[in-house]
Amino acid sequence: MKIGIIGAGEVGLTYARPWSVAGHDIILCDLKPSPAATAFAADSGLDISTSIADVVPDCDVVVSCVFGTVSLAVAEQALACMHKNALYIDMTTADPAQIRIAAERSTQSDILYVDVAILGAIALTHEKTNLLGAGVGIDRAQSLYASIGAPLKPVEGGAAGDAAALKILRSVFTKGLEALTIECFMAAEKQGVTDKLHDALSDIDQASLRDFLGALIRTHVVHAPRRLKEVEEAERQLRAADMPVSVLPGVKDLFQRTAEQISSSPLDTAAPTLEQAFEWLFKVNGVSR
Repeated sequence: MKIGIIGAGEVGLTYARPWSVAGHDIILCDLKPSPAATAFAADSGLDISTSIADVVPDCDVVVSCVFGTVSLAVAEQALACMHKNALYIDMTTADPAQIRIAAERSTQSDILYVDVAILGAIALTHEKTNLLGAGVGIDRAQSLYASIGAPLKPVEGGAAGDAAALKILRSVFTKGLEALTIECFMAAEKQGVTDKLHDALSDIDQASLRDFLGALIRTHVVHAPRRLKEVEEAERQLRAADMPVSVLPGVKDLFQRTAEQISSSPLDTAAPTLEQAFEWLFKVNGVSR
């Protein structure tokens, strides 16, 4: 299979290597090839081009590994030159709306389009990094990644852009958790209770992540006023210990807002379902679902 890879950076080279070893015909394309890309091409006996129009016409698959800010522009250039029934894979961290525009244009050109999101640290796990994909070409994409043992999980019933949207939401969760972990465990380490804190948090492991997160949402809309007091005390103690406090003020603001909303527009039940909790949250925040 002839694969054109646009963007010979870390992501592009990560997949070019095993695909080449697996017997696929690889062509690299990069406007300004790095020394690493040039060395890889030389060592592998591959060509590296600076022109998308020169690379993609004969390719069965084109994989975009460029910056998300140029994702749509690159897709438009490539799609204009690709042959019908070819497969375009977007591995950029792009705006889901732009991915959906590109996918629509690929449909008009009879080209299959797949949005593939990288869910881990590719520098550590390389081509074994978990991937999430969506789009009309997902079956072909799965076969291609499977040829090098790369785990590509499809978004059930998903369309191109859904994988990117889920990656962004995942980042909201994981990066927020990372920031809170740094703030919390620095304080724990200073107090000499890090191991004890792990033990105090161990009950969280007893439930599935879905159940745990659902419980947080359902109980937040009832108990935010009481929990606000705990957050305020936690912030006070961290500041008293001269610890850097960045995350908790934002947490306090959210709990304060919910507490005020509960005061002015309380729920009709003390034990809301997840659906009832979401319905109330969207309503009081003036956001449509």
